[in-house]
Amino acid sequence: MQLEHNERFVIVHDRANESIARSFEQAAIERRARVERIDAEALASRPWMRCPPEALAALPGADVTLFATTLEEGEYDARHAFVTVATASRARHLHMIGASRRAFVGSMMASSARIFELIQALRDTLRPQSRLSVRSPSGTSIEIEMAPHLRWFANGSAIRPGQWLNVPYGALVTSPASVTGTYVVDAAMGGGFGSRLGSLSSRPIRLTFEGGRVRGVECRDGTVKAYVEKFIGDAMGHDRVGLLSLGANIGIAAPLGELVHDENMPGVHLSLGESFAPRTGALWSAHGQLAFAIADSDVDLDGEALIRRGRYVRLV
Repeated sequence: MQLEHNERFVIVHDRANESIARSFEQAAIERRARVERIDAEALASRPWMRCPPEALAALPGADVTLFATTLEEGEYDARHAFVTVATASRARHLHMIGASRRAFVGSMMASSARIFELIQALRDTLRPQSRLSVRSPSGTSIEIEMAPHLRWFANGSAIRPGQWLNVPYGALVTSPASVTGTYVVDAAMGGGFGSRLGSLSSRPIRLTFEGGRVRGVECRDGTVKAYVEKFIGDAMGHDRVGLLSLGANIGIAAPLGELVHDENMPGVHLSLGESFAPRTGALWSAHGQLAFAIADSDVDLDGEALIRRGRYVRLV
């Protein structure tokens, strides 16, 4: 994101992300922007049941905002409030949750221009009723159907005032009409627990879907299985696939076990719960989200090869 001379940049971070926040701060100062950096963890202890009021109060009048923190359980409402106020204030917002320096750097191996071009090419190729078939060496075999009322949005494009972007970035996102089959999660899982687990290659999660709803959860690690099942049972809509992420960051060659990085790898990644209905056009939604990423997948789009072993074979 380009900062202009004299633009106001508000950076909110926790202690773990202080070095990243300071890097952004220094880069902004070099561009002669006006920077305000706030250590939110000095304002309120974790987990934040609500966003620290001092952080929200700094947002009106900001041109650019950054929220960079670790991923903690129970902070969904706090993060949501920050994004809501930042975008309502017409800021260009960067959202960096649970990304290590390694993940941040690893997601920058390809130029943003190439990633944005691929995302646009995918948008131009997808049809209102496209079908995706996904397979992987670990056992994934799912069929995904779209519908005319559903819309794709990019997590990877130039940000306009009032818009926000997850960092790392590089995906095209929507809410699918239907998901049926077996999805084996062998890269990463979201949530605070997932961020502590790291790579799932040695304890993959096998999710069985029918019509977009979870019908079964298997994992050799009983604690992981119980965590996913608890999320599914916690609230209405948590058993449904809320989002599909078609990873398009061609600079990512292998998973790191960090969801915010791995869900941008070439492939199809799914999340339960929140469907971001205003952006996707979904006719339902849910409060809360649990996301999953897989590795080395093959993806067919409308019967033609699109991705093989995690690399694009078309549109690049």
